[in-house]
Amino acid sequence: MIIQGGEVKQKLLQGIDLVANTVKPTLGPQAKTVILQGNPPVVINDGVTITKYISSDDPYVQMGVQLVQNLASKAQEGSGDGTTTACILAQALCHRIMDSTGKITVHSFNRLMETIRDEMCNILDNLSQEVNDDEILDIATIASNNDSEMGKLISDALSKVGRDGVVTVEESKSHLTELVIREGMEIHEGYISHIMSNSENGKVEFSNPLVFLSNCSFKNFGDVLPMLEFAAQEKRPLLIMCKGMKGSALNNLLMNVVNKTIECAVILAPNFGDAQVDELGDVQSLIGGRIFNEDMKADPTDFNGIDDFGTCQSITITKEKTTFVGAEGDVSSRVLALKETLENVTGHDAARLKRRISRLNGGVATIRVGAASSIEMREKKERLDDALNATKAALEEGIVVGGGLSLARAANILKSNFTGHTHDLSWFVDALHEPIRILISNSNANVSLDNLSPSENIGFNALIGDVCNLTSFGVYDPVKVTKNSFLAALSIANLFYSTDVAVLLEE
Repeated sequence: MIIQGGEVKQKLLQGIDLVANTVKPTLGPQAKTVILQGNPPVVINDGVTITKYISSDDPYVQMGVQLVQNLASKAQEGSGDGTTTACILAQALCHRIMDSTGKITVHSFNRLMETIRDEMCNILDNLSQEVNDDEILDIATIASNNDSEMGKLISDALSKVGRDGVVTVEESKSHLTELVIREGMEIHEGYISHIMSNSENGKVEFSNPLVFLSNCSFKNFGDVLPMLEFAAQEKRPLLIMCKGMKGSALNNLLMNVVNKTIECAVILAPNFGDAQVDELGDVQSLIGGRIFNEDMKADPTDFNGIDDFGTCQSITITKEKTTFVGAEGDVSSRVLALKETLENVTGHDAARLKRRISRLNGGVATIRVGAASSIEMREKKERLDDALNATKAALEEGIVVGGGLSLARAANILKSNFTGHTHDLSWFVDALHEPIRILISNSNANVSLDNLSPSENIGFNALIGDVCNLTSFGVYDPVKVTKNSFLAALSIANLFYSTDVAVLLEE
């Protein structure tokens, strides 16, 4: 079946509305929660998780739903937060496009969107400011829906391990939420296949794993079978850290993972050549075990048992990084050796050594989330993850005024820059005020947008339910999150405008 023209956009818009209207109540400090079907049911206000549960019986409407689901995933991947704002902006932009843009050619509209994208990013970058230490607590608290206890935990964790340090979140075995500092390390390599990860959170989480270290490449399943059998015999998950894996080795390993024969993940060893062996040596100094070095002709199938494997309390693997926590290795001698080498090198080599020393010294701050039930546990853990990601994003690229005001201010600046331009951007400015409208609505406040002054940081503070200078109350958003939300929404708007035909494949 094929539909065309305005009917396509109406169907897509129904799907976009279905998702956006579901997540709208979860925006801001007065946010409500959404309960999702399950056993037990999931109570949550995390936008990206909620969107995954939404579907429509109408296949054309479902296309619109899937557009926003993809948008939410992209926003989450980009900065770890801001998915709800992205959904709200996408809905507002698409509605204003239907009502106000007239008959602009697709080519002209694409060029306009490119200009808007570049200008908005430049404006937001110019509005941003660096985060000082005193502001970290405020940012973390706001990001956790104004939970001061949660904000303090994040702030304390970062103060212990530093701005570039590693902070992880895990479930506590009690109802208490606490901060624990443990030996650990983070490397910027993730799993080589999403099949290895949990479909809900996109992570691999191993407890008391075995770790096989090698700079060999594996192609034949027979080369990895012995270590898989050993891990299965020990009833422990297995992480293989190697130069590469493909062919029958990877295919058969993935089959065993899918069939739940074994818990196993594969990541690539960082760097290449001699530098790769050095990086593996850093990991080995922390978790123990043996490095099967291809230059030494070490046979990866010839291991002597448990002592050839590294281990630690837990490992968390995402698409982009791997974190080792609770290892018992003594890295002091390794750090001392690296510092001695550092005295004799300069330039790129010196910078790499400094990064390695910092990684070995940093340790890992772990926030153990406690709760009275599994339902509460999941909600708190998801909220803490989002808050932590937002805080880290703020430290990376700086902050802008929060409460949706930075987007409104940037849109106003953009419109003034477009004076005399062919295209009227009133529809765009109006759309970018939508997050503020939702914040007001969720707070049940009687506040008009006319009372706001974005250029002076006068906006709606949802926590107190009134208009004020948001910066004086410490209301900030990470500029990275703000930009990612906007860019994801703009991408959907562009696709929405250019789509004129929908084709349904017959089963």
